Amino acid sequence: MKRTLAILLLALPVIRQASGQNDRGAPTPRAADTSPYLIGAQMCPLWDSAKFWHPITAYPDRKPLLGWYDEGSPEVTDWEIKFALDHGISFFLVCWYRDKDNLGKRPIRALHERWLTQGFFNARFRHLFKFSLLWENANDIACGVASEEDLLNNLLPYWLETYFRHPSYLTFEGKPVLAVYDVSKFVTALGGEEQAAAAVKRMESACQAAGFRGLHILGQHCWGDPVAPVGQMRRIGLSHSFAYHWPSFMGPDHMPRGLTPDTERILAGQEKCWQTMEKLAIPNIVTLSMGWDSSPWGGSTSKVRWRLSPDRFKTLCAQAKRVVERRDPTTLEGRMLLIDNWNEYGEGHYVFPCAEHGFGYLDALRSVFAPHAGPHEDVVPADLGLVPYGIPGASATPTPGPR
Repeated sequence: MKRTLAILLLALPVIRQASGQNDRGAPTPRAADTSPYLIGAQMCPLWDSAKFWHPITAYPDRKPLLGWYDEGSPEVTDWEIKFALDHGISFFLVCWYRDKDNLGKRPIRALHERWLTQGFFNARFRHLFKFSLLWENANDIACGVASEEDLLNNLLPYWLETYFRHPSYLTFEGKPVLAVYDVSKFVTALGGEEQAAAAVKRMESACQAAGFRGLHILGQHCWGDPVAPVGQMRRIGLSHSFAYHWPSFMGPDHMPRGLTPDTERILAGQEKCWQTMEKLAIPNIVTLSMGWDSSPWGGSTSKVRWRLSPDRFKTLCAQAKRVVERRDPTTLEGRMLLIDNWNEYGEGHYVFPCAEHGFGYLDALRSVFAPHAGPHEDVVPADLGLVPYGIPGASATPTPGPR
């Protein structure tokens, strides 16, 4: 009897591994094949303290199915990777902030970096997933660069060593993918378009010297008439444009009027945004937005409020797929799509599984871009008898938003 028990105990880890579960909690991801499409989600790394969660707790429909979690926990990150991969998302475009008191200085100090350095870099499933940086150079809590010297001698070497060389960093054609939020501020900081263009070429050369084939730099635009901003992106040598969000800030030609626009007009507005960007100076990466309602942040940026249902988000995914499938599949714009957003609960755009719709948005994405992936089961910690990954004090009395 003792020998039989010992054999069973020795076999237990094998049985758990075969069933897809591991010692850290999250089952092993089973990536949904979306080829030829490369689907990423823009990602907001704020969720590591009660300070940021407090304003969100007043909106229980936005409560993540992981609880008010600490994103610096590798266990939480493993769940995020599983949720993403199981539904066709293979990378995050992670907002990256440089401390505003760090301008022109070294060593580089980053804000809100725990998701990457403590969560993702220590996650069990990090080798299955990719990440890329969205440099938030326009946010007033952070800063950009002081000069070309600051960019090339301080910031870029830090990115190369800390991120670009990481085996999970996203590359395309052997080039790291880097996104810049505010291109005009980047140009101004470097002294003008001519200087910015020269700096971009030197960034590419530095990446080549580090063993890459160059650098893909994406420029963001989602505000009003895009003709001049995208033209500037082309003149300084950026490879693609993309949007943080559609269509709330694009003006009357694209955005329906009113604080709570009609769903059908939102769908039409996003497609019009894609069509507009497609005609401009450089290729555009299609962004799909599920909503906007920044009430937890006090209505920052815009008072407009709207949200697609998972079913209407599925319609949006199908619209986007038709646009991208017309493009050359060997190009980045013919393969990549960006989901807006993974987890911006404060601004009200997120596909992360939450109380109101569960996995609805992710299941809609999977059904459109991985139609042959077969049946799957959406699992959360409670299904495995695990408690939510809550931060102590996060669910206390809500306080005003931190931004």
